[in-house]
Order: sequence, then C-alpha cells, then structure tokens
Amino acid sequence: MMSQDSKINSGLNATNSQFDDEIDLGKLLGTLIDGRIILTVCTALFAILGFGFGLLATPVYLADALIQYEDKAPSIPGFDDMSQIFSAESSSNTEIEIIKSRLVIGAVVDELKLTVDVTPRYFPLVGAAIARKHSSAGLADSFFGSSYAWGGEELELDTFVVSGSPIDDEIFLVAEGGPRYSVWVGDKKTAEGSVGENVVSGDQRIELKVTNLLAHKGTEFEITITPRQSAITKIQKDLRVSEKGKDTGIIVLAMEGVSQERITGVIDAVSANYYFQNIQRMAAEAEKSLEFLSEQIPRVKQELLNSEIALHEYRAERSSVDLSLETQSALQTLVQIEADISTMAIGEAEISRNFTSNHPNYISFRRQQANLIGQRDKLLKKLESLPDTQQVILRLMRDFEVNQGIYLALQNKFQELSVIKASTVGSVRILDKAQVSGDPVAPKRALILILASLLGGMLGMMIVFARAALKRGVTDPKVFDEIGLNVQAIVPLSETEALNASRTKGSSLRRSTSQKSLDRDGGFILAQHHPADLSVEALRSLRTSLHFAMLGATNNVVMVTSANPGVGKSFITSNLAALIASQGGKRILLVDSDLRKGYMHSRFGLELNVGLSEALAGAAEWRDLVRSTSVDGLDVMTRGAVPSNPSELLMGRLFGDFIHQASEEYDLIILDTPPILAVTDPAIIGVYAATSLIIARFELCSVKQISSALRRFELSGIEIKGLVFNAVEKKSSGYYYDYGYYNYDYNSDN
Repeated sequence: MMSQDSKINSGLNATNSQFDDEIDLGKLLGTLIDGRIILTVCTALFAILGFGFGLLATPVYLADALIQYEDKAPSIPGFDDMSQIFSAESSSNTEIEIIKSRLVIGAVVDELKLTVDVTPRYFPLVGAAIARKHSSAGLADSFFGSSYAWGGEELELDTFVVSGSPIDDEIFLVAEGGPRYSVWVGDKKTAEGSVGENVVSGDQRIELKVTNLLAHKGTEFEITITPRQSAITKIQKDLRVSEKGKDTGIIVLAMEGVSQERITGVIDAVSANYYFQNIQRMAAEAEKSLEFLSEQIPRVKQELLNSEIALHEYRAERSSVDLSLETQSALQTLVQIEADISTMAIGEAEISRNFTSNHPNYISFRRQQANLIGQRDKLLKKLESLPDTQQVILRLMRDFEVNQGIYLALQNKFQELSVIKASTVGSVRILDKAQVSGDPVAPKRALILILASLLGGMLGMMIVFARAALKRGVTDPKVFDEIGLNVQAIVPLSETEALNASRTKGSSLRRSTSQKSLDRDGGFILAQHHPADLSVEALRSLRTSLHFAMLGATNNVVMVTSANPGVGKSFITSNLAALIASQGGKRILLVDSDLRKGYMHSRFGLELNVGLSEALAGAAEWRDLVRSTSVDGLDVMTRGAVPSNPSELLMGRLFGDFIHQASEEYDLIILDTPPILAVTDPAIIGVYAATSLIIARFELCSVKQISSALRRFELSGIEIKGLVFNAVEKKSSGYYYDYGYYNYDYNSDN
C-alpha cells in the first residue's frame, strides 16, 4: 500500500505537471475579472495622466509652401538659340538636394540668426501651458515668483556674439524694469544695459544689442548659443522636402515646430534663397560669355583700326587701284568666309565649355569649320594669279572688311547676351508662401488618451497576473485530494465574520484593544448570532463529517491544527463546538491549547485570567479553570498566562491526566492547537487525539506548506483524518466560480 509520503510526492508531481502543461483560458479570464479593480484603477490613472499630458504638452504646428521648378528655363523671344545654350536640365532629386544644401540652409541660418535661441523661463510643468493660454495684449499677471514668465513676454536680439571658446555655463538675460536688463553667466552678472544699446561684457567675451524687451522686472530669459553647423544640421533634419506627385515639378516644403512665426520664417527664407540661387545659376553662363566678349572686343577693334590705316595709306601711296568685277566678287566671298571662320573660332571657346570633343554637336561644329577653311584656301589659290598690286590691295581690303565684320558680330553678340542676363527669370517659381495649418498636428490628444488607457490596462493586467503568479496559495480543493487528503468541508468566507475578525485578530496591539471591546460586548460566535450564514451551514456539514470520522476512533478527543498561522483555526473550532453543543444532550469542552498566542477567550467574551497553563503547572485543579459559555453544553478552557516553557508543560504528565479525565466527563473534547510549521506543540498534543483535522485557508496556504505539515505529523505517528478548506472567496478564477457555490442559499420561510 502506498505510504502517505509517497502520496504527497506523487500528488505534488501531478499538480506541477498539470500547471506546467495546461493553460486554462477561463481561469486567466477569471483572474482578470477578479482583478478588475486594479485594472480599472490603472486604466483610469493612466487615462488621467494621458489627458493631463495632452493638455500640458506644447502644441506642434505644421507649415508648408509650394515651389515649382522647370527642367529648362523659358526662352527669350528673339534669342531662342542663345537661350538654348544657357539652359540646364535638372531633376526633382537634384533640386531637393540643392534646397537642403548648406548653400541654401546656411544662408537661412545667417539671415534669421538661428544660432541664437531665446526662451523665457516658465514655471515647471504648467508654466508654459499657462503662458500659451494668455491671449490678451500686454503681460500676464505674475505668480509664484517674478523670475518666471506667465505670458506676453518678448525679447528680440539684433546682435549676440560670443568671442573665444564656447561658454559652458547657462546664459540668462534678466529684465531689470523698463528698458534695463542684465546678463548673467551662471551665477555671475557679466553685463547690463538698455534696449537699443551695444553692450559688451566686462570680460569682452559677450557683445549684444537688444532691440525689444517686454517683461516684468525679474523675468529671466535663457539664451542658448548653437554652433552654425549644428543649426544647419537641425534645419536640414526638421525640413521635409518632397515632390508632390511624380514628375509634376511641384516641390513641397514642410516643417513642424512649436513657434508658428519661426517655422513660417524658415520656410519662406528657404524658398527665397533657393529662388535667388537658381537665378544666379541660370545667369552665370551668360556672365561668363560676357566676360569673354569683353576681352575679345577691344583686341578686334584694334585690329580693325590697324587694317583700316594700312588700307588708307596704301591707297594714298598708289593713288588709285581699280579691281575688276570678278576680283571684287571674289573679295566679297573671301571676306564672308573669313568672317565666318573668325566667328566660329570665337564660338569654339563657348561650345567647348558645354560639350566634350566627342559630342556629336562638337564634331559637327568642327566639320563646318574645316569646310570653311577648305573653301578659303581654294579661293586664295585662285587669287594668286592676279597682279601684285591687286593682290596687295585685295589683301588689305580683305583684312579690313573681315575685321569690320567680326567686330560688328561681337558687338551684336555682346548686346544679345546682355539682354539674356538682364532677362533671366530662372527655372523656379514660388507658388505658395509658407502657411501654418489651423490646428496643431501634435499632440494628438485623442490618440494619447487611447494609448495611455491601453498602457494602463496592460500595466494593470501585468500587476494582476504577477499577483496571481506570486500567490502560491491553493484556490482549488481538488489539489488536496491529489496529495492524499480528504476535504471534510469547504467553508466560504463570511463577510460578517471578516468584519469582526478585523477587530479581534491581527497584530498584538489590535488584539489587546479588541479584547477589551469584546469583553465589554460579550464576544462573538457566528453560529450563535447568524445561524443562517453560509459559513455556518458549511460548518454543519463539517459536524456531520466529523461524526462519521469518529465512529471508529479510540477516544473522543479531536485536535484542530494548521500548517501556518492566520488560517481561521479558532473560528472553525469555536463555531464547530457551538454547533455540536447546540444539538442538545451533549457536553462539549473546547480547550485553547495554543499556550503562546491563543485568543479563544476573546471569542467568548471571557477575561484572560487563568487557564490551561496554570492547570499544567499544577497551580490549580483543571475543573476549577473550566468556564461556561452562553451556549448550553459548551465549556471553554482558555490558555491562561503565557508560560516560559509551553512545550515542556504539554509533554508533562499533567496534560495526559487532564485529557484522560476530561474525556470521561465530556462527550467531546476539541483541542485548538498552534501551527505545526511554527512550533512542535501540535505533534505533542496530537498523540492524545484520536481524530485530527488540519485547516487550510483559501489563497494563503500552499500545497508545499500542507505537505510539509503532513510529513511532520507522519514522523510523530499522527494521522490527519481530513482537511477543512476555510475562507473560500467567490473568485471568477476560483473553484467555486465553476460550481456556483455562492449561487445556492437555502433560507427558511420565516
């Protein structure tokens, strides 16, 4: 036959295996229902915090602007070919990178002085929110000290320069009343001055000029200096640039910030600087060509003058030289060819900057140039047959007319490029200036409230599940069956008893005060005052079970014990004794065997004078120490004074004699003992009891504690007949939720 210890071990293994392998979703749901108060409190608390955060958080606004760019600059009427040379194709990605470049953003930082940031000092947590609510003109009233800003404060700096190495300490500007102010670095005043003055600090490191100051006397403004590159990087990070649609040529500039004036100013400055750099970029090519022509025109003009003088002198020397019609026609053709060759030579420098030598346009240009040179050479060879005089005059006239044609062509081209430069409009157009959206884009109060509530609910669930996991107490009485213990009764928690127990049991201080009140009130026995209570009905079933359990017992002594304190053992014994005595015709003796902390006298409203400890010490006859109660047939022996050696007294001969004599005079003796895991007294007392019951409390006693208690009794040769599961609460995750124990109540018609 399997021993008690084997049963306990197998039961523990089966229990652990069941807990490890199964996940009871119904129990999890029940656990959440049981912890609904925690869930509600956590959810409500986080919802309140989220609502408060949404109210106090600084609103963030969004400003945006629209820019249109074109792949090519618009042509100028009358100069389509020239404009085509200086047009430049671009893509949206290229333009976006140009907008976010240091070239553009750096100019914005310098223009708006974004390296210097001025912030009023607000009252912690709520000061900024209060200042934002101030909408009327002028300054808001000051609260909680004059150093804080409460709304309406203004400070504008025209100049703020820090020389040398950066200053690590905080820099503050303090309003001194009217236009006066002072500058503080840390806790040291470094400068003071008035609005409109150029002020230099005593150490010559800070130079500033305030253009506007509106604040109460003593109001502080924090001045933050940001390195230029850091300011550029921050703008590049905050500025969102994207193309609206695909290949639309519309660029959207957007930026979020807490200051509407600042974000609109930044976006407008970015748009303007991008626009101006685009115009400068488009006009740069024409500027280069004009510079080239400005260098060539004086040289060609000088050559024209030289050729004109040479031709005039030769004619004056030779009087008159006539050319035949054929020679004059050849001269005109040669002059035109020379002019074209010279013009192409000048244009080659221009085209070489736009195309490589392998480009088809450049190759075609070289072919045309070679063709003209070939025609010129043929014509010159033909004219070699003319007389010397005609050849000289022909050469001089050719040089003059060629230089004259080149000079006029250069002048015309210079005028054309000047018009192009003056008429450059760029490939960018600002469609919409920066405008702030009506409502803040953040914080999203509804979303914050929902997320905060969800977070609170999740935290509440974690707390509920953590408490359930940390609670090792038994909630299902079937666990005791698995370790070989018969559950004799399941006693539900009585609200009436719990209310009275809060006065009668707890710390020693509370017990001393409750004792006086109970002595004055006459004690409290639930079975006597509230016989229809569900707990009393469960104790009646225990009375029946105890009757059948004692049929084969060797004596009429019952020991009631527990594994740990606080399980309601005295409640069970006192009410059980009262119920058995109420049957009539029986004499019941209830003995408080807890010589250390017993308080059975309090339940019956008796004074703690003498009791069991005096009887075991031989100071009095036990019969003289027995006291009657208000329940007919029920006598009580209290514990008496706390002895110094309770275990030795219980092991003495007098305790055995007392049990033997009392069992002959009474129909039933119930011994209320201390917890077995705390002291060894129950192992001593249990030897004299033929029937022993152990009490376990709902959610308080663990399986290991009960198992350890059973092992100790087994080592002492004491058999535990059964277990009473006490103070069972109605839990959605508990045993009695499944079986509907609390749904049944059987009352009399009266």
